[in-house]
Amino acid sequence: MNSLRFPIPAALAFAALFFSSCDRAGSDEKVFQVRGVVQKPMPGDASIMIIDHEEIPAYMPRMIMPFKAKDPAEFAKLEPGMVVTFDYHVVADESWVTGVVVTGEKGEITLDERKPHAEKLAKPGDRLPEVTFLDENGKPVTLADYEGMPVALTFVFSRCPVPEYCPRMMNQFAAVIAALEKEPKAPAKYRLLTISFDHEHDRPGILRAWAAAFGYRDGMPWSLLSSEDPGPIEKLAEPTGLRFGEANGTIQHNLRTLVLNPDGTIRRLFTDESWKVEEMVAELVAAGAVPPPAG
Repeated sequence: MNSLRFPIPAALAFAALFFSSCDRAGSDEKVFQVRGVVQKPMPGDASIMIIDHEEIPAYMPRMIMPFKAKDPAEFAKLEPGMVVTFDYHVVADESWVTGVVVTGEKGEITLDERKPHAEKLAKPGDRLPEVTFLDENGKPVTLADYEGMPVALTFVFSRCPVPEYCPRMMNQFAAVIAALEKEPKAPAKYRLLTISFDHEHDRPGILRAWAAAFGYRDGMPWSLLSSEDPGPIEKLAEPTGLRFGEANGTIQHNLRTLVLNPDGTIRRLFTDESWKVEEMVAELVAAGAVPPPAG
């Protein structure tokens, strides 16, 4: 598994020359002009196209990601390998595409579609490998440190700005905590773990500052984990089906969120970003009813 290699953003003065977004008057909406190569449509959803996009200065490095069209007709005539330009609209909790133009050029298919080895994927009742991370205070912690309580964990990186992906995972965890505070059957103790797979950038202080924008504060049942090398996250990647890092010259990653029983065994694995707050609350409440490990 390759470690992450993110392009370093240009100096602000230089980037300003190429910054291609504008704020809508009276709105928090930003619009970026984007160029990329069509990879494939999202199976089962004509409004989403997977595109290998070029770096968006002062916003996002080159990545392969799904883009959602405001009008599915924007994507109707696109084929893999077509080079396109479009407007990418971003607000606090969603993003969408308008103004798709086919340039007539042909580009490379760079999407890495290798499937996880099914026999190596963890199943409910399995345990994750024991690994050591640093928490938000720089203190070494292991997954075993959280045994005795239900745990939910997810994988992100702080330089992902797309509202529907890593920021959504942060907002969802904050909402889970708020919901559990009102839930009469909530476990007496539980822990949410946000684990960064960007070891080159996401140091404890950076994660704390980033998480604060999503409502994180000291004393919450929410820990922010990182590492100084790719080893810990690589050990968790294979059993969870997590993919991250560079492939074919572009950043590619997926999302995984897990619920662990108090004995450290896997209760449920969510394989994308679409899980609901009420689903997670129900899983943590049910996990809280499982007797903790003896001793």
